[in-house]
Amino acid sequence: MKKLLIVALLLCSMQAFCQGQFQNESAGSLSYVSGHVMQLAQAIPADKYAWKPQDGVRTVAQVCAHIISANYFFASKLGAKIPDGVNMQTIEKDLKTKDAIAAELKRSYELIINAIKNTQDASLATKVEFPFPGDYTSMSAILIALGHSNEHLGQLIAYARMNKITPPWSEGGK
Repeated sequence: MKKLLIVALLLCSMQAFCQGQFQNESAGSLSYVSGHVMQLAQAIPADKYAWKPQDGVRTVAQVCAHIISANYFFASKLGAKIPDGVNMQTIEKDLKTKDAIAAELKRSYELIINAIKNTQDASLATKVEFPFPGDYTSMSAILIALGHSNEHLGQLIAYARMNKITPPWSEGGK
């Protein structure tokens, strides 16, 4: 009986130890990516924010605004409240300067990262409605948010390199 009790206590402590592991690791990954996005947004000169590689694609400013909008969207799907004054319909037009974009990038990443950290294990399987087809859960929202930021980090890296701007974290390496 004593051995059974010890095994039960070990299993319970292991389960308690793993609570929130997915959320913590996802938030950590998104923190890392957000740091790169924000560093790159700072490294790109303000006069390049209207630049785009060709017609029909987003400018640097529009890519950043899209990231901001998506961060707020995914955070809202995890139960976070979008900050007062943020209009999801006009966010691209509302952010007119590099400084405004940088501040909003930071605020949007803080919101989504905190929303991920505050997501309870029990709600990871909760259904979430997206404006595109498919069945999604809170866990899906977290995973899509991670992929989305990585995708647009890559886009911003390409934009920067086309403008002969080296991402700050890779300076010195050739």
